[in-house]
This record gives sequence, structure tokens and C-alpha cells, in this order.
Amino acid sequence: MAEPLFRINPDRNVPWNDLPSLPVHSDLYRTVDIMEQLANAKSALGRLHGRSIAIPNQGILINTISLQEAKASSEIENIFTTDDELYQAYSEDSQEVVLKGPPKEVLRYREALWDGHDHLHRSGLFDQEYFISIYRTIKQTNDGIRPPSARIYISQGGSGPNAGKAIYTPPRGKEIIESKISNLIDFVNDDEKYPVDPLIKMAIAHYQFEAIHPFRDGNGRAGRIFNINLLTQKGLLDLPILFLSRYIIDHKSDYYSLLAGVTQRGRWSEWILFMLRAVEVTSHLTFQKINDILEAREGIMESIHSDTKIRKAEQLVQMIFTQPLTKVSHLTDARIYAEGTARNYLNELCDLGILEKRTISGHHYYLNLELYRILSE
Repeated sequence: MAEPLFRINPDRNVPWNDLPSLPVHSDLYRTVDIMEQLANAKSALGRLHGRSIAIPNQGILINTISLQEAKASSEIENIFTTDDELYQAYSEDSQEVVLKGPPKEVLRYREALWDGHDHLHRSGLFDQEYFISIYRTIKQTNDGIRPPSARIYISQGGSGPNAGKAIYTPPRGKEIIESKISNLIDFVNDDEKYPVDPLIKMAIAHYQFEAIHPFRDGNGRAGRIFNINLLTQKGLLDLPILFLSRYIIDHKSDYYSLLAGVTQRGRWSEWILFMLRAVEVTSHLTFQKINDILEAREGIMESIHSDTKIRKAEQLVQMIFTQPLTKVSHLTDARIYAEGTARNYLNELCDLGILEKRTISGHHYYLNLELYRILSE
């Protein structure tokens, strides 16, 4: 009898220390459907990449799109915050307010996303330090790979008869986990040894990371950061701005059932198709959001030039599009205006209906109405 192409997990209650090493046999996913979907995903991602690199000042993307990705990825883990709470937390200097609760969790995710991006920009390759670093940022902890004493298992949610029961138990033992992480790192870094298309490699690597489950907590968020960072490391994006978690939160039950489908039945093709569709759909979504933001920016710039005598309009508009909530101190700290001038100009934009003045917890903010609308859609 022939050896199976993929050994499934025989007992969900026992640590899967025999999790197969990478690569995955191409016969498990080299289908017409996947090749067609791969072409669609690469086309959509390439269009997004071309659009993003053509933007003169990319702070607009760095601070807005990645913040929405952080919010969506956190929602997958049932960490919910409102846009108002998140934007207020992001607009504040950490010395002024003590961040807590869901907004703090989301901002940690965003910080980890950029820490991972910067790590790869410096080193060029994934390593164990990369994974531990993003985990520590997400969880604000100093530990690393979970020890054997950490009895981790993935349980069934909900309230039915199987609620709380194990649906999967990841490998256990520090040496075993480190060996499997080392294999994963080799797979994603070495494109000559493993000549797999980067988008398919991303889908396979994401499953493998989640199956290894190397940390006590935060593995889901770390794995989704890994997705985006892998795309930039392979040169498919310059910045980690793909809104990938939006698709996953919209199809959350499919996401988890398809991961389980690989573990329990070896169904790699369905999982890879799901991830390729996620790339295609969210590439279009991110592309449209970028266009909407830039059109709104140009429209506001025209209004300021035609209806006001505001000086340094370019710098002012850049600031109000860097994040949805602007404060007077943002403009003074950037040495664009003196305090009185900054306040007067922001109030003038309120009179034009461009901004809306809000007082939250005793702090005064100016909300960019168009940017808020675009990001909230």
C-alpha cells in the first residue's frame, strides 16, 4: 500500500508531535482551480502593489490601512473595539493617557506588524527571533516558545454538547516545537530548495504555524502578521498594507473549518483556495480604499485652496489624513504651526464641513469625516 501524501492527525486529544514537515506534496494542491485562482490573486495583488508605490507620501497607508487590518485580526480573536475608541487611543501620546482594554490590544497588533516588517527589512530572512519578537509585542511578555508544562489544546467553541472539548492538540515539547519552527523557517526562506509560488507558500506556511502553535497565546494574531510580512519579504508588497483579515473575519467559520480540514482529512486544496481568494478579494478592497482616500484628499485640498487662505495647506492635509482624529498638538509637535494658528485652521476646516470637532474624555479632537467614512465602510 502506497504511503499517503499527507499524514493526518489520528487523535485530536494527543499532541500532534508527528505533524508532517514541509514541503507539502504538490499533488495535494496542483489543481486547475488553484492555478486559476492563483492567477487572479496575483493579478489583484500586483495592481495593489503598483498603486501603493505610486503614492508620494505613504504615511496615509501606513497609519490607516494597517490600523484597520489590526482591528479586523483582533476581532477574529473576539477582541472588539469601536472605531472611535481605537482612533482616540491611536491619536494619543502614550505619555498622556494609559491605554487599556481592546484598543490597547489592537495597537499592540499594529506595532507587532511593523516590528515584523522592520525585522525582515534589516535581516532579509525569517528566523526564530522574528516569531518570538512579534509574539512578545502582541502579548507584552518576556517568555518565548511554550514549555512542555503548557498543556495547550484547541477547543470547540459555542454552547453545544461538544463545547470545550479538544478539536486539536498541537505538538508538545520545546525541542520538538523548535525543530518544527526551524523547518517552517527553512521552507519560507529557501525559494531554490522549495520553489513554490509565494502566495501558495504563504497559505501553507500559515497553516503550519497555526498547527505548531508555538506560544501560550496570541498564535492566531502572530500567524496573520506572518502572512502579511511574508508578502513584503517576497517583494509582492512594499508595505504591510493588505487588509487580509477583513476576509477572514467575514468568513470566520470557514477559516477555522478549513484549517481543521487539513489536520483531520488532509484537504490542502480547499484551504489554499480559501487563502488565495482572501488575497484577491482584499487586494481589490485595499486598492479601492486607497483610491477613495486619495480622491477625498484631493477634493479637500481643492476646497482649502479655493475657499481659504490657509498656509502650508499640503502639510495640514497630510496631517489630517495620517489618522482620522487630529489634535492641535499633532500640528505643533510637527512644527507646522504655532498653537493658536493650528487651532484656528482646524476650526476653519470644521466650518467648511471637512472636520468635526469632538470632545472625548476632556480632550479635543478634530475628526476627518471623509477618512472616517471610508475606513468604516
